[in-house]
Amino acid sequence: MKIEDINLKNIKVVIFDFDDTLALHKDKDFCKHRRESEEKYLNYYLKAYQNPDTFYEDIETCTKSEVLYNFINNLRNKGIKMYCLSGMKFSFHLKAKQSFINKHYGNDIEVLYTATQKLKVDGVKIIQKLNNCKLEEILFIDDRQDTIENLRKYGINSMLANDIETN
Repeated sequence: MKIEDINLKNIKVVIFDFDDTLALHKDKDFCKHRRESEEKYLNYYLKAYQNPDTFYEDIETCTKSEVLYNFINNLRNKGIKMYCLSGMKFSFHLKAKQSFINKHYGNDIEVLYTATQKLKVDGVKIIQKLNNCKLEEILFIDDRQDTIENLRKYGINSMLANDIETN
């Protein structure tokens, strides 16, 4: 599915994933590297908690997606509500994620999280109720094909971040 297949006039809410969607990791094996030892693993979350304003610039280096930045500005101009729904084990890096988004995309995108990728369906349903809209009025953008396919099984418009083209 490409962005041209979605009629944005019918979309009231857009939800983005965080890792490798809004935040492009310099180290593509960041998950593997933080699990190399218990100390690395624990320090990853400790540093995120202690340094939320600089974590994704100095410790776990990420950049914004220029394509999604432009897309977000387009959505904002259309008055479409936006969220970030991230799959996370712990909330220790929630503030760091919110800080990154505020700095690079604006402070009108709230970061929420689910414990697993599969729970993103339930997260979308809660966001649907928060915004008093239908599932078909929501668009979810993620970098993981398995998550996209799972969301589509429930009738949720979803697409890969790479399928958004600059216009």
